[in-house]
Amino acid sequence: MTDPNVPAAVAQFSAHVSPPNKGAWSRALRTLVFTASAQSGIQLLAVVTGLVVVRLLPVPEYAYYTIANAALGTLAVLSDCGVTQSVLALGGRAWQDPQALGAIVANGMLMRRRFALLTVLIAMPVVFLQLRQQGAGMIGALLVTGSILPMLFSTITGQVLEVVPRLHQRLTQLQRIQLSGAALRFVATAALVPFLPFAWIATIGAGLAQSWATWRTAHIARGLADFNAPPDAGARSEMARLVARAAPGAIYYALAGQITVWLIALLGTTRAVAQVGALGRLAMVYNVVTAAFTVMVVPRFARAQLARSNAALPVFWRWQLALLAPLGLIVLLVAMFPGAVLLVLGHEYLGLNREVVLTAVSGAFGTLAGAAYALAAARGVITSAWLAIPVALLIQIALIMTLPMSTVMGVLWLGVLTNLAFWLMYSLNFSFAARKP
Repeated sequence: MTDPNVPAAVAQFSAHVSPPNKGAWSRALRTLVFTASAQSGIQLLAVVTGLVVVRLLPVPEYAYYTIANAALGTLAVLSDCGVTQSVLALGGRAWQDPQALGAIVANGMLMRRRFALLTVLIAMPVVFLQLRQQGAGMIGALLVTGSILPMLFSTITGQVLEVVPRLHQRLTQLQRIQLSGAALRFVATAALVPFLPFAWIATIGAGLAQSWATWRTAHIARGLADFNAPPDAGARSEMARLVARAAPGAIYYALAGQITVWLIALLGTTRAVAQVGALGRLAMVYNVVTAAFTVMVVPRFARAQLARSNAALPVFWRWQLALLAPLGLIVLLVAMFPGAVLLVLGHEYLGLNREVVLTAVSGAFGTLAGAAYALAAARGVITSAWLAIPVALLIQIALIMTLPMSTVMGVLWLGVLTNLAFWLMYSLNFSFAARKP
């Protein structure tokens, strides 16, 4: 009899990966429970840390913090350009060979660091000018801009290294590190920000915690992959092909993914920037779903040996449908109790009832879009930039011309409709690709 606590999608997916037996199901269930608990703890700490920052920073400083975090997200995507997904896709074919896996990860690390150096040189002046436009002083703008770097470089290294324990399903070790890193970030924020309420202090604290987590992840990865293995020309060529296909879309997404912050920072007031940033902190609850999905589902989907080329399609859609349950519940709760949700942000942000519901809807569509892209990329299917970018640009240009971009409601509606468009594109593209031999 099937355990009612295990979703049907999990059961059908696991059947492709390993023979069904009682011991395997027991281990899978324990892993599922631990992963969900650990990710809940990690994201709860992240949410609490974010709320501490919202409550303790003055509104202008929180606006600067919002701009810095938007820049960090943009730089992280620009420095990746599909590298991490390519490492996952190629590593899924060679995860049991330490030398082959080590060569793939080393190639990905080198490629990503080169991208990071280029993006930092281009983006840092832009961030500095945005901070100055929002009223930051010369020294303050320099400090906030510079505080992004420790977090950025530790993040890009950690994301590539995490592929190794994820492929080997060393989830317990990986999540202990992530949980400890989240706790360290909370402690650093709670200890520093009350006495030094500056945006750059909050960003530096997060960077130090991430650096520690990356160091610990590297220790696990080196035990599973040989990073001294000779380069694999074939793997490098395949990775370059996948990255070249993903890069245009990644560059666009890096800019469009934070478009709400960029537009409100350019056209709106400092208070509006802080409101968009604060509402974004509430949307971090979706990271619980995303993190569990990324750690448990995507690596298994990448390494699954399927009998037919189109066998991945029903599994893909089952997982998409399975995500609707937690996402729909979050949106429903926010719509029913918007005032209670806003209370956690403090009195500066009360009254944003419609805005917080739109934030929840946008976050749900964004999570679905990210899941669809990750699943497709794990099987080596990348949506063509020649399709994704023109369609998305047409939609966004039409929305920007129609909606009031100087208001919080205007930029939030832009986010909702853009995320919906991306989800549809990624899902339909994989559906068509999976049907081909």
